[in-house]
Amino acid sequence: MKILSDQDIREQLEWQDVLKTLEQAFQTRHQNPSAFSMPERVGITFNKNAYLTMPCADSEGWFGVKQVSVLPDNPSQGKPSVQAWYTLFDTTGTPALACSATLLTKFRTSAVSAIAAKYLANEEAKTLLVVGTGSLAPWMAEAHVQVRSYEKILVWGRSAEKAEQTAKAIREGLQMNVSVVEDLQSAVARANVITIATTSRTPIIKGEWLHDGQHLDLVGAFVPEMIEVDAEAVKASSVFVDDLHACKVEAGDLIQATDQGWSWENVKGDLAKVVSEKVERGGITLFKSVGLALEDLVVAKLLV
Repeated sequence: MKILSDQDIREQLEWQDVLKTLEQAFQTRHQNPSAFSMPERVGITFNKNAYLTMPCADSEGWFGVKQVSVLPDNPSQGKPSVQAWYTLFDTTGTPALACSATLLTKFRTSAVSAIAAKYLANEEAKTLLVVGTGSLAPWMAEAHVQVRSYEKILVWGRSAEKAEQTAKAIREGLQMNVSVVEDLQSAVARANVITIATTSRTPIIKGEWLHDGQHLDLVGAFVPEMIEVDAEAVKASSVFVDDLHACKVEAGDLIQATDQGWSWENVKGDLAKVVSEKVERGGITLFKSVGLALEDLVVAKLLV
């Protein structure tokens, strides 16, 4: 059995391989909904912390499970807010891989957002706004630049110091024009694509700030109590999701919007449909992901 560190994974995975593999997996799911078996993930919320177990098997006989801890206060102790471990079994039921899944999760989470943006964001998008300063933020920027030719990246965070650190990490990784913004509302007005990856429990983005032609990428709010955009933002958008059933259980932004008059019937489609069929992308588009176990499985298979 291979045992890999985050550094091993960083050295072995290439963006184009990850993007292609994930896109093909969602196309396969569209063609054959039973190609992946994903029981509802087991989640525990305790105080501000979340603990998740995510199993998945595919039609070829591969099986994997990820265990995740999400502790928002960890950065104050010098540790990442999200940590994870993955175990993969091959088609004979033999353990084939065990690895730290922190980097694996960042790769697949950001790649899924980029795939959605590839189909839903304006093809002429030039400005990307990254909202949030957690460890995932630089990855969101790195993934999004794989599918659009951005000229400028803006970074906003509640902490100016952390925003500067995030901007520096993105700048050094991509060698691009990256700047910190203090006024979020004006930054939203300037952005073509807005990616938000936080653990917020109050809305950060307001619907009244948005305008046609923008694409919202919502990555946080993966439990009902969390929220990143208000109900008006949801109502103003053409909403797409990674998985409708999972979002009905976990997507805080959308769940809370239903309490204010928005309906699940307004969801235009899931990612499997987006990558397999022609979808309209006029007005404001919104992609909400909560993370699916199939994403971890297909990327882990790349490692073996």
